[in-house]
Amino acid sequence: MNRIGIVCALHSEARCFTPRTLPAQQPIELNEKTLLILSGMGREPAREAAQKLVEAGADFLAGFGTAGALAPALRPGDLVLAEEVSEAGKKYAASAELTASVRERLSRNGITVHTGTLACAAEPVATVEAKRELFAQTGAIAVDMESAGVLDAARRNGLPAFVLRVIIDAARVALPDAVLQRVDEFGEVDVPGLALDLARSPGQIPAAIRLACAARRAGRTMRQAGIPLLHHAGLVKHTEVVYK
Repeated sequence: MNRIGIVCALHSEARCFTPRTLPAQQPIELNEKTLLILSGMGREPAREAAQKLVEAGADFLAGFGTAGALAPALRPGDLVLAEEVSEAGKKYAASAELTASVRERLSRNGITVHTGTLACAAEPVATVEAKRELFAQTGAIAVDMESAGVLDAARRNGLPAFVLRVIIDAARVALPDAVLQRVDEFGEVDVPGLALDLARSPGQIPAAIRLACAARRAGRTMRQAGIPLLHHAGLVKHTEVVYK
């Protein structure tokens, strides 16, 4: 059986596959060929979650969720398939065969996919200047906080893996501090606290509204892209896929 194990850091990402609110770090069987786990933000939680999917019987792994754009051409809602992930000078390659299969499947469904290097950061890359600097240093087209952990676990276990991410913030857009301070490790927002902070700092309100609109657009793309993963026949042609 070709059984996919999907790692999502945030509740909003996991809800693309199930309406249930998942417990952290516990593999959930969605169907006989699909496992899902909620990791929380960060490389190590993602690596731990991916390892638990392997132990639960996953034959290949997927990192799925949102990312921030580093390439100026990318916009909220754009879909990115990582050819490799760069982290502190290290490179983690995704499975070339799986990446090509996912891209072909999504293209058949009319979904445009961008490919390239993805950067993995230890904390949110929030300012325009930080995004510009990371883009110049790595050449990565987007950044997240979990993908290196997923690919690291796959490599350690000799399994193929791919990373599929949807852009939520453009390279030219800074993330508002008020939002960053009121989001927990699973992406849940302290709404009363955020409202209070925005009332105290109304200059951040336009940026918060723009981010909310971008998040809705990214969510639509995530749900559309998640369907082929939930019903992933054709993503893997045989059980002897070799990790590259």
